Amino acid sequence: MIRKLPNGKSFSKALLILLTSLLLLSGCKSKFALFTKTYDRESLKIQQLDFNYLVIKSKIELREPHKTTKVTALVRLKKDSIIWFNLSGALGVQGIRGIITQDSVFIINRVEKSYNAYSFADVSREFNFPIDFALIQSMIVGNMPKPDEPDQAITHEHGRYVVRQRINNVRIDNYIDDENMKLVEVQVTEVDTDNALKLLYKDFRVINQQAFPFSAFISLIHHNEFGQLETQMTIDHIKVEAPDKPLKFPFNIPAKYVKK
Repeated sequence: MIRKLPNGKSFSKALLILLTSLLLLSGCKSKFALFTKTYDRESLKIQQLDFNYLVIKSKIELREPHKTTKVTALVRLKKDSIIWFNLSGALGVQGIRGIITQDSVFIINRVEKSYNAYSFADVSREFNFPIDFALIQSMIVGNMPKPDEPDQAITHEHGRYVVRQRINNVRIDNYIDDENMKLVEVQVTEVDTDNALKLLYKDFRVINQQAFPFSAFISLIHHNEFGQLETQMTIDHIKVEAPDKPLKFPFNIPAKYVKK
């Protein structure tokens, strides 16, 4: 069922809620010890949001070249397993529902009675930047994308710890607030192409005795045959809940829907 993206149009609209599915190499095995550590990683006690299930309702503004889209998004997550989303509000986005698993993205358009199916290889090619499930999940909840990398340098600058990592041709700078020990900024750069992702988190509030960022800004700069393009996204969460009981993830593709 997996195929290449059809010009990325419907996917770009749907993927906006994923906080544009965002951007690292999946399963990298080859690593380098490029930096000298100045702080011990374990002693920092960086706060990573721990959860089993999450329900998030958000207002999202997506700014693409020559176009701005505003939508309301409802997202449900099962940790390390499923991301489900439903979009409403903007013309052309109404009726879009999707589900993301560890290896695939499925999107249905209930207005057009159609659906799409993508692999993460397809998604990465469309945005000309490596994307995987773990990165999308981390972006949504405000966790470090690669918290367990053994090769990293840790410094302290202007009230923030900076955890610098290098995974093959991807450079990652994680900025940690030295008061709440939460991630407040991430800069990801693909060295060979200068494609870059920037994430900013703020407005931290307590969810199940843990700090959660209720506001986020995302900037994705990528290059293609037309030059440099930038996509920006502003996310403001209206409601965030971490229920104890399992969630439902209603998703089915009616037989009469046409595959695009």
